[in-house]
Amino acid sequence: MKVAVTFFINKRKKNIIRKKYIHINELSSLNVKKYEILILLFISVIIVLNSSSLVCLGSNIVQVENMDISKEEIISLNYMANINNYIFSEKKEENPIEEFVTDEELAMDELANNYTDVMAFNNINKEDIQITVENGTYQKLKVCGIDITNYSTNRNIDFEKILKTNDKYFSKSIDEVMMYTTHTSESYANSEKYKFEYTSPRRSVNGEFNMLSIASTLASNLNNKGINTVCCLTPHDYGEYNSAYMNSRRTFESLVQENPNIAISIDVHRDAIEDLEFAPKTELKGYKVASLMLVMGIGYDDSYNPYYEENLKLALGIQMLANKIYPGLFRPMIIRNSIYNQDIKSNSFLVEVGASGNTIDEAKLATRCLANLLNILYKD
Repeated sequence: MKVAVTFFINKRKKNIIRKKYIHINELSSLNVKKYEILILLFISVIIVLNSSSLVCLGSNIVQVENMDISKEEIISLNYMANINNYIFSEKKEENPIEEFVTDEELAMDELANNYTDVMAFNNINKEDIQITVENGTYQKLKVCGIDITNYSTNRNIDFEKILKTNDKYFSKSIDEVMMYTTHTSESYANSEKYKFEYTSPRRSVNGEFNMLSIASTLASNLNNKGINTVCCLTPHDYGEYNSAYMNSRRTFESLVQENPNIAISIDVHRDAIEDLEFAPKTELKGYKVASLMLVMGIGYDDSYNPYYEENLKLALGIQMLANKIYPGLFRPMIIRNSIYNQDIKSNSFLVEVGASGNTIDEAKLATRCLANLLNILYKD
């Protein structure tokens, strides 16, 4: 898995240093004094320039020393005085350790492995697209069995035309999946396995307990299927929540420029509904799984999204597969005028992995399901 993060100093964009991979093996906490900052910065730059890894840098992420980070981590150079920053050494993968697969993950895999049909919308007609509610605020539709709530001002989306375009398939030898987290600090309820303190209500700047952990798990699950990923671990909302989309947009643009094989881009969130105990979930083979929700931005006037039809095609395909393989996994799809960075590259979508009342366990299991769905779209 590739790990990529964007580095900003004083809010000014810097160029990403691109190599191949970064594998983190050892972390040690640094208690940095002011006069040491320049020395540490110089040493870190030398490490980066001589590494055969992809290294891009982010700011103010807090990690813990016992975190399982055998595949990815980030270091922060623009805030070296923070004692929670770390140094790294490259991991030699001469004898790679096989990852442990839980019973829950195996159960989700079995449901997907038993599915042999391919996605096809060739036979749809106007009767498969029904408007069930329409008012000044929203429009509710059922498209090929998929529930959609359209909050956008475009009430004439041509779903029939979108679905009749060529089905989307990808190649494991070429097409990478990129994931990033605009609202990085979003977090979940404590559970027996994950007990932690919040930075603010159901938010954490600890990468083990926020969306960085969920995005990393999604990347790992995709890697297990033989799908190459670019997992961005840049925090975009630490201390500046209202600027998160502006920050993640710059990251997204840089990553696309530096990684031409990115085919699918996923912004990993969790529902930020005000009810902190809200915990949408479903039960699959006896296991509780956080519900997923796709949020699609189609743009409007000065925020035009040229890719919204292609993005919708992919989202509809994923949700249609889920309705057959994992019934109840997805909540109704949301469509809005906002673009959510989905105008940068085709095949982009935003996924809400549960809500603040769900547990990290439930959210991670949901990423296993999503990885299995995406895997079906990969034809080699």
